[in-house]
Amino acid sequence: MNPGHIDTEMARLEALRQYQILDTEPEEAYDNLAQLAAFICGTSISLINFIDENRQWFKAKVGLNISEMPRSVGLSYLCQEQRNLVVVPDTLADEKLANNAMVTGYPYVRFYAGVPLITLQGDMLGTLCVIDQVPRELNQEQLQALVGLSRLVIDQLELRRHVTEVSQVTEQLIAHQQAAHAESEAARIRIANLLESITDAFFALDKKWRFTYINGQAELLLQKAQNELLGQSIWEVFPELIDTRFHREYYRVMLEQVSVKFEEFYQPLNCWFQVHAYPAKDGLSVYFQDITERRRTAEALRESEERWQLALHGNNDGIWDWNLKTNEVFFSTRWKEMLGYKDYEVCNVWDEWTKLIHPDERDWVMQAFQDHFAKKTPFYVCEYRVQCQDGSYKWILDRGQALWDASGDIVRMVGSYTDITDRKRAEEELKRQNLRSQLFAEITLKIRESLQINEILQTTVTEVQELLQADRVLIFQLESDGSGTVVQEAVLPGWPVILGKNIFDLCFKEEYIERYHQGRVSAIEDIETAYIQPCHREFLQQFAVRANLVVPILVRESIWGLLLAHQCSTPRRWNDFETELLKQLANQIGIALSQAQLLEKETQQSQELARSNAELEQFAYVASHDLQEPLRMVTSYLQLLERRYKNQLDANADQFINYVVDGARRMQTLINDLLNYSRVSTRGQPFIPVNCSIVLEQAIANLQIAIMDSKAIITHDPLPEVMADATQLIQVFQNLIGNAIKFCRHQQPRIHIKVGKLDANPEGESLNVIPSVDEWLFSVRDNGIGLESQYSERIFIIFQRLHGRDKYPGTGIGLAICKKIIERHGGRIWVESKLGEGSTFYFTIPDRVLNQSWAS
Repeated sequence: MNPGHIDTEMARLEALRQYQILDTEPEEAYDNLAQLAAFICGTSISLINFIDENRQWFKAKVGLNISEMPRSVGLSYLCQEQRNLVVVPDTLADEKLANNAMVTGYPYVRFYAGVPLITLQGDMLGTLCVIDQVPRELNQEQLQALVGLSRLVIDQLELRRHVTEVSQVTEQLIAHQQAAHAESEAARIRIANLLESITDAFFALDKKWRFTYINGQAELLLQKAQNELLGQSIWEVFPELIDTRFHREYYRVMLEQVSVKFEEFYQPLNCWFQVHAYPAKDGLSVYFQDITERRRTAEALRESEERWQLALHGNNDGIWDWNLKTNEVFFSTRWKEMLGYKDYEVCNVWDEWTKLIHPDERDWVMQAFQDHFAKKTPFYVCEYRVQCQDGSYKWILDRGQALWDASGDIVRMVGSYTDITDRKRAEEELKRQNLRSQLFAEITLKIRESLQINEILQTTVTEVQELLQADRVLIFQLESDGSGTVVQEAVLPGWPVILGKNIFDLCFKEEYIERYHQGRVSAIEDIETAYIQPCHREFLQQFAVRANLVVPILVRESIWGLLLAHQCSTPRRWNDFETELLKQLANQIGIALSQAQLLEKETQQSQELARSNAELEQFAYVASHDLQEPLRMVTSYLQLLERRYKNQLDANADQFINYVVDGARRMQTLINDLLNYSRVSTRGQPFIPVNCSIVLEQAIANLQIAIMDSKAIITHDPLPEVMADATQLIQVFQNLIGNAIKFCRHQQPRIHIKVGKLDANPEGESLNVIPSVDEWLFSVRDNGIGLESQYSERIFIIFQRLHGRDKYPGTGIGLAICKKIIERHGGRIWVESKLGEGSTFYFTIPDRVLNQSWAS
């Protein structure tokens, strides 16, 4: 510090002491000036301070609860340095001021405006300053008023000094009193002028609550003229104020001598007032403003904020709000939780946020924003992946809406995040399942249609190669020694083709075959780093294999071969879906191979059976035909012998002749039945439209004698017309009705013939065999002896009988003939019966006569 500065400081301190102001009691004049400064500038704090050697002492203060502070603390030094009006709109905007103790600590100064208190002699004694805890701007009128108030402070100081001097010199006292009066009057006038010039309403009350002053703005707001109010009691002019907050707060100011600030609704004028009330020496000073519009705006903002908070907390989506002017983005708590971030881990800067978007999708997400900004799309909607805190990615549905100002500039954009990871996984899984199902369906269809193994295997490798995007997929058929042949292959261009090659891996030992036989699956991500034998690595390298997946193909628990997928270009990690896909396809291939083997075996057996049946039919026809003539001759001579020598020989001879004649007749019947059986296929007539009612009538006519003897009752439903061999169909009805009459014991036979389709089963019978919709279902129901279910198939086999010939005559061929006739017609025949409760014989005939009425 230089000597000149020390001399100046000493002179300043001496001048301060001459005013004898330090550590004096509060004075109304200074208090009023401080209150007026706070009111005019709209701040919460105002000070009149004087700077001593080591401290700042507050002569008057509003909104501060300390009386002094160290000289090194605060912002008064700015006024001392500049000796002029100092305004700091926002202390945090100035790096140096931001660290000041009054900024970082109580009273947390954000706004400061000060005027140095400079005497007429040029000594700077202190400051008149206004302070607030929020940033603020003062207009020119407020600044001028603040400077004017600083002069009034100096005037008060000068007045104090004059009074002191008057006490010392009587003559000077009068002069000073006159000057002080003049100055006081001038100050009063200046104050009045200030009160009239300010935008706030103001009125003053004496201790009896009478109006002593009211400015023009107060007249406008209260809708009362000065002459209506001056000298009148506020409670008489405005009785509605009694027992309201206005009443209580004014009394509090008067009784406790404290200033108050409050906002209250004034019902008579339907408006909100913001009121500052200060105690005065003679009563009360009140400043007030109409804040109705502000309150309405604040209420609307509050409701909007409540809705916003409700949306934030009640919605499972994450919310973001982008300020395009500052490039800052607000992210809701749910948004951060969704991605696993804590508050401090997310930077609220747009450019940083875009880095979280997956690189593969970042460009088109940015393009979606640009399209919306260009109003090409009414809304911004995008689905993409975002990086979470742990480095993983989540799929999100991002939706937003931009806001434009009057000039067409984008100022803001609000949107929401919805976590759709589960949906995306489900979609991917569904897609994979669909592809897998498609592939399985195609292979299964080929298995069902043709069982062409080469075609099935080719389809498998082609589709799997495309589905897995593998470089090569092949099917390898194993031999017992571990060698084998590549029977099918799908390989991308540029990689070795090994289709048809016989391959033997020296490392592929018997224990590996056994492991594959047990269902082992081998997956190698990279043969270069895999733990495999060197010989196996060399074996794979000759086919350019870098990664492979091997699944065994089993046929009836025996290993048939291998299904392999190769990646040649790069290493590859095989996932569970790919492994499971190959396992299931290998199972399908195994089933196809097994069925093909069974089909081949069945075909051979069918061919052998057909050949054998043809030979048997030919033999039966030839044998029965060749036996006809000798049997007729034997029968004729036996009958002649019976007629000529009956009763001429002994009883035993007559009995023997009867046995021989009866045996010959049965032989004739058997031969005729055999001929009928063999002729079903060889002598059948072409199918023509046949009326079943006429067929049934013919069959009944052929059985007329048996029907009359047994007194059988035969009924039937209306019968349709079918494509059939009429003669054979008559034989079916004749055999079934004949059996129903024969196996009826001693009661009257009751037989009913019925016909229907799958959707026409009027009696609701439970059928062991369900007919299809394109065939007729016939039934012949009787009340005979019935049979046990264990014999329901045996009775349709040729020569199979359930009873002796002495009890029920017959050859055991009739039902076998019925079965053969029905099968020739493309139908089926079966029986449902219970012992002692009768039987129902069912048979079906395809409906080849379409759209023809039969219930006529």
